Amino acid sequence: MEEFNINNSTISLILSINTVGAIIGSFLAGHLCETKGHKFVYIIGSVISTIAVLIAPFTNNVFSLGLFNFIFGLGRSFIAIGVDSMVPVLSVGFESILMNITHFMYGMGNFAGQSAIGVLLSQGNTWRNIYIYLLIFFVIAIIMSLVIKTPNIHIKSEKTYKKEDFYKNPYVYMLIIALTFGLISETVMHTWFISYMRGTYGLDPAGAAKYASIYFLLFALGRLFGGFVLNKTGNIKGLAMSLVISSAFIIIGLQIKSSGLILIAASGLFVSITFPTMMVIISSVFNQNASYAIGFIVTISNILNVIMFNIVGALNDILGTYRAFYTAPIALICCVIMLILIILKEKKENSIHKLED
Repeated sequence: MEEFNINNSTISLILSINTVGAIIGSFLAGHLCETKGHKFVYIIGSVISTIAVLIAPFTNNVFSLGLFNFIFGLGRSFIAIGVDSMVPVLSVGFESILMNITHFMYGMGNFAGQSAIGVLLSQGNTWRNIYIYLLIFFVIAIIMSLVIKTPNIHIKSEKTYKKEDFYKNPYVYMLIIALTFGLISETVMHTWFISYMRGTYGLDPAGAAKYASIYFLLFALGRLFGGFVLNKTGNIKGLAMSLVISSAFIIIGLQIKSSGLILIAASGLFVSITFPTMMVIISSVFNQNASYAIGFIVTISNILNVIMFNIVGALNDILGTYRAFYTAPIALICCVIMLILIILKEKKENSIHKLED
């Protein structure tokens, strides 16, 4: 922030450009997976991300910083779509297990990255040097993806759908609202947790990275084991219970100030299952048109998340990092309310169907 002389609102705008790149990339990657294959999409994503990482050390103004974030978001989405769409192809019969492990590895990557960044910063390395180290990993990823053989299978929908009926379905908009608030809570935690610790309590980069590492470690573990818990409780009910616990941890942590940082970090264990579980819920609600439903709902939710993310950035400047951080538990509570409404609507519809039978 000091180097580029920007405030929290500008940071939100720049990071939103990253999300815009990811949204555009998701559309392009989805189409290319069908026409060119998953491996091609993954390699292209790795190349695009490598280009972004090459730009990062040379950014010297807000424009180049925004360009880096856009390209990196584009490449990141190609990698994510390539991997996530390949998982069902490679894991017929045990998709949920491999998907959970995949998302666990995402979390472990975040944990390892935060830990490594904390160590490198404490040793006097600049953030520009850190991106040079990151370049090595992307080059390795490109080489490995060229060597590893993957099946050339394309997944096609068995049934067509009527878009008019889809857009009239109230579940579409209820799920958009639920997912949007879920994304907002995750975005606030991932982006503003360190700013909250440093801005409110004056923690140095290494100290803030320690709590962030705990958060991402628990976030990863939550995604690894959360699926087994949800299998017992049910997806919607289990997610709602998990988010209630997470919001309680954050609120209590905020109330007891610096002593509560560990509680806020612990919320990662429960909030972690939000996105993958919402994907499962959307798939179950629109089981015949799952891919279209997921694409539409995720895209709209991401757009709304970009808007809300910029509002949160402005709130950080207007209200301060402490008060603005309350947007995380508020978003979680809103998500829970919408999930409860979905449960009630589902029960009402089931009761009507039973009466008709």
